[in-house]
Amino acid sequence: MSFIYYTQSKLVFGVGSQNQLEALLRENAATSILLVYSGDYVFDLGIHDVINQAARNIGANLIENGDVVPNPHIDLVRNLIDQARAADVDFILAVGGASSFDTAKAVGVGLEYDGDVWDLFTGVAEPQSSVSVGVISTIPGSGSEVSDCAVLQQGHDKRALENRIVIPKFAIVNPEYSRTAPYRYQAAAVADLAVGFLEPYFTAKDHLESEDRLLEGGLKAALVAGRRFVEDPQDLKNRTELHWLSATMFNHCFLATGSENDWTTHRIEHELGGEFDVIHGEGISAILPSIIRYVARRQPKRYAQLAVRVFDADPYDNDEEQLANYFANRIEEHFKAFGLATSLHELGIAESSIEHVADRLTLNGSKTVGNYSPLDRNDVIAVLRLAY
Repeated sequence: MSFIYYTQSKLVFGVGSQNQLEALLRENAATSILLVYSGDYVFDLGIHDVINQAARNIGANLIENGDVVPNPHIDLVRNLIDQARAADVDFILAVGGASSFDTAKAVGVGLEYDGDVWDLFTGVAEPQSSVSVGVISTIPGSGSEVSDCAVLQQGHDKRALENRIVIPKFAIVNPEYSRTAPYRYQAAAVADLAVGFLEPYFTAKDHLESEDRLLEGGLKAALVAGRRFVEDPQDLKNRTELHWLSATMFNHCFLATGSENDWTTHRIEHELGGEFDVIHGEGISAILPSIIRYVARRQPKRYAQLAVRVFDADPYDNDEEQLANYFANRIEEHFKAFGLATSLHELGIAESSIEHVADRLTLNGSKTVGNYSPLDRNDVIAVLRLAY
C-alpha cells in the first residue's frame, strides 16, 4: 500500500486558546471576515467580544450571520456567498460545531466557484480552491474542526463534500466553551465521537495493523469519556478529553490512513437526517447496533475483534458472530446511557418510509452502501426494519 498524509490545519488547544485569534487572523492576512454561528452562546461565552476585538485590532471588516441550524441547508450557503462577495470577504470564521463549520467550508469553496455551490456536493464539479476558513469549537464530537468533509442538504437531499481543500486553516479549541452546550446535542455528539473510531476500523481489505490498535485505544478512551460525561457533563477535565478525542479522531482521517473505510452508518444516517431532520448522533445511535447485527451474519470478523480487544469478551467461549452481537449489545448500552434512541420508532420515523429511504440511498437499487460489507437495496431495507 502507499499513501500521502498531509494536513494544513493548525490546532490551537486549551483554556485561553481564543487569545491566539488575532495572531491567527494576521497569519492568514484577513481584511474582510465573514463570521457564521448558530446561537446566543457566541455572546454568552464572550466569544463575540474576542472576535470583535481581534477584527478591530487588525483593521478588518466584520460581517456576521447567526442563522445556522442543525442539518444545515445549502440555501443559507448561497445567501452567505452573495453577502461575502459583496463585502469582498477573504476569510471565513465559524463558531460552534459541525453545522457552523460545514456551512463555512461550503461558503469557502463556493466563493471560488463560478457555478452553483451545490454542484460541488453532487459531483458536477470539483472544488479547485477555497477562501480560507478558521473555526472556534464549542462542542466536541464530529471532528469537523479539522476534517476534510462538509455535509449540507438541499431539501431532503443530504450530501457530503470530501476534499482536502476544505480543511480549516486553524481550529481554536477551548474546552471551557462547551459548558453551555445543551445536553441533548452534546450527548448526540459524544455518541458520534465514538463511532468516528469505528467507521475506519470496519475494513475488509489490506490495512495497517498498527492503525487497528490506535483506533481501539481511541474507542476505549471515547467510551470512558462518554460515561464520565453522563455522570457529570460540567467536568472540565473530561470535556478536555472529549475535545481532544474529537480533534484526534478526524484529523484528516489520520487514524484511517492506509485502509478503505466503511462509512455505512454515516451514509445511512445522512439519508435519515436529510429526510426526517434527525440530529446526526441520534440517528447514528438508532441504527448502528442493527447494522452490526445484520452484517455480522455474513462478515463478523472485525466486530468480533473489537468485542475481544475493547470489551474483553472471551474468544474461546464464543464464535465470531456471537462476539459481534456482544459488541453490538455493548455499544447499544453505551448509547442508552446517554438517553439516546436506539431504534427508529423512538425517533418518530414511520416504518412505511423504510423502502423510500432505501430507494434514495441505493438510487433505486443501482448502487450499494458502504465498503466493509456493501449493502444493496434489500440489505438496507432489512437493516432499517431491524432497527425499527
